[in-house]
Amino acid sequence: MRPFFSYYGAKWTVAKWLGPPRRDLVVEPFAGSACYATRWAAKRALLFDLSEDIVALWDWLIRCSTADVLRLPDRVESFDEVAALPLGPRLLLQFWVAKGRAEPSGALSPWYFQHRSSTDCRVWGSAVKARLVAQKPAIAGWEVRCGSYNEAPDLDAHWHVDPPYAGSPGRRYPKSDIDYAALAAWCMTRRGAVDVCENAGATWLPFRPIGTVVSLRGRRNGSRSEEAVWSVVNTAEPPTSEAT
Repeated sequence: MRPFFSYYGAKWTVAKWLGPPRRDLVVEPFAGSACYATRWAAKRALLFDLSEDIVALWDWLIRCSTADVLRLPDRVESFDEVAALPLGPRLLLQFWVAKGRAEPSGALSPWYFQHRSSTDCRVWGSAVKARLVAQKPAIAGWEVRCGSYNEAPDLDAHWHVDPPYAGSPGRRYPKSDIDYAALAAWCMTRRGAVDVCENAGATWLPFRPIGTVVSLRGRRNGSRSEEAVWSVVNTAEPPTSEAT
């Protein structure tokens, strides 16, 4: 599947390098646009995020009908038209009328006006609606919850952990205050397969470089992101006293 919406720091490219899920259930405890579960069309996914907007958007995408999507306008002329929509559709368009944002946009971007006549999915339009309609059946087995990573249940799963990066890249997120030592300890105790994403050079886990990503912004100014990952497969059983 292709991304359901544009989001800052999404792992669409990195997901390809990480390979397919190594468990039937994918858990994304810092969900964002959930591009790992999306890229590999996970039949079962459990998403967590502290952003109420992200959770509300995913909840709508999972629960809405094809007719709900088709009723949305193919294009808008002013942000007032976006603001007048119900919460789920409004958030969807807010992420599509401005690209690569960490929060819903409060305006129609120049990028939207530049590309809204294109026949691809660069910005919101009929092509995006067609994508959503085609992909919606594949996320029927997904669930989203509002909460911190450490509220995720102890499950044998494929854990795709993509927190706000340490340093300046991560500070663009509205909720970026991370205790990385605590997060590292938590990651090392997950059961199943674990992939943890970071910038190359991060030291809170023994990350290895995995590749270079040219972001949307990088296509304009040449900037690149050197991506890294820490991976492990842990088959240890949980303590018998721990609640499931």
